Amino acid sequence: MQHKSTLKKSLRSALRHKQLADKLLDNIVEIQSNHNVIMNKLDADTGAALDTDYAVDFVSEYDYDQLGSAQHKANLRKSLINALSHKRLANEIIDSIEELRYIYEQLVAKLNAEAGTLNDTDYADTFATIAIDADVKGHDAQHKSSFRKSLRSALSHKRLADEIIDSIAGLQGNLNDALAVLDTGTINGLMAAFVVSPINPE
Repeated sequence: MQHKSTLKKSLRSALRHKQLADKLLDNIVEIQSNHNVIMNKLDADTGAALDTDYAVDFVSEYDYDQLGSAQHKANLRKSLINALSHKRLANEIIDSIEELRYIYEQLVAKLNAEAGTLNDTDYADTFATIAIDADVKGHDAQHKSSFRKSLRSALSHKRLADEIIDSIAGLQGNLNDALAVLDTGTINGLMAAFVVSPINPE
């Protein structure tokens, strides 16, 4: 009842930066979509009969250090830092998004290079990421609250903040769990468990 707007409109309002808000949400949705496609495809494969046509489909640009629009002359990273008044939190969000895109691009290349048989056992060592701990307190001396509380405060929107931080942390955690299963070589029927629930910006 408090916030009847879509997540995208709410984030635009909270950040006062349409381009940044749209980019953040679109990038998260893109990564979630690609993650789910990969997990479902792996779920139907076996270690001895692995497809060689894994791919990702990223449409948006991910360079948050590029200059913004004519209205916003700071780059998107600086704009998020300013909007959140929390440098570490803003960097954590952007760096996690950019890292996830890179990981999925490299992951599908490695899967295709297996040439039909899942032999490698270094997926976790190669691609595991450090997931955001959204609820740990005291990330730095300036901000003693957790990332979750800091984002809720910065956006003045509990649901929006939770959707963003839980989506990123959920992807990281499910990816790490999936990589551990890949290392066992037994994937058929096991990988769909790591599918995530996509957010709906609209």
